[in-house]
Amino acid sequence: MDEYWENLLKGFISSLLFGGTGIVLAVLGFKVFDWITPRMDIQKELAEKQNVAVAVVCGAIILGVCYLVATVVR
Repeated sequence: MDEYWENLLKGFISSLLFGGTGIVLAVLGFKVFDWITPRMDIQKELAEKQNVAVAVVCGAIILGVCYLVATVVR
């Protein structure tokens, strides 16, 4: 039974580390996207103008970055 708990603990710690790494890389990827598009103020477009097209593009960028991060981390 000790082997079960040991494997469970290792898996839990690995999940936390890889999950944290994935979140940090996803945020970094979105910040890079924000940096390479200086003409577009994403926060202003979303908050003040409520631009749905910008929200869809940002969502697609985040999903794409998360897919790449998941592939690399795996």
